[in-house]
Amino acid sequence: MADKKNFIRRKNPFPVRVVYQPIFDLGKRSVIGYEALARINKQPYFPEDLFRRTYSEGQIVDFDVICLGNAFKILPKMNKKTLLFVNIEPITLGTLFRKGEVIENLFRGIRRYRGRIVFELTEGMKIRDFEYVKRGVSFLRRNGSAFALDDVVGIGSKLFSLASLKPDYIKVGRELIHGIADDSLHQNLFHRIQEVAARSKSKLIAEGIERKRDLLWLYHQGITCIQGFYLARPNSRLTKKFCGI
Repeated sequence: MADKKNFIRRKNPFPVRVVYQPIFDLGKRSVIGYEALARINKQPYFPEDLFRRTYSEGQIVDFDVICLGNAFKILPKMNKKTLLFVNIEPITLGTLFRKGEVIENLFRGIRRYRGRIVFELTEGMKIRDFEYVKRGVSFLRRNGSAFALDDVVGIGSKLFSLASLKPDYIKVGRELIHGIADDSLHQNLFHRIQEVAARSKSKLIAEGIERKRDLLWLYHQGITCIQGFYLARPNSRLTKKFCGI
């Protein structure tokens, strides 16, 4: 499969487009932000496949920067009061504090918007990566951006380590949220994550909501920031209207 090697460096080999899923605040009845999600226009790859391939070929940082750059293009069109949530791989986050032309150019281009960007650390971090991720988070904060933990679905040493960095947001993943209204085990895990968020003074966002029952259960637990197909699907156009219960 040599023809598929180094596809990042070839001209438009697999064009990446970005769609945006709104994050709603039920209390304020408004859109507080959008999560940027990478999509691939051509087969045979899905985004997850490309990320796995770039990891195996040692090009994940290059590919991650391409996805980030494409996601940032929406910033001039966004309401000034809304946030842009972007995913960042642990290894990419760990390189941010190093001097490099690609990273410097990326951040130079978003300087005026950096206070409205939330970098979501994806779930691929290993405990051994913690120290350089910690330095990457410090870099983000010095540059005025916020930091979120993405796709949290349980309690463990990794969550406790990352929570010590006091993330601005903790996003609880679909694996835990789907069916939570009818699952006491998931409810207990959720309450423990709530406790961790309270100690780290992090705002909780429940994502992956696909049922009204789950949304109502979360709302009764005091969770107002929500995201999921039940409310709005990702779209290339920004959803600006509140979609409530």
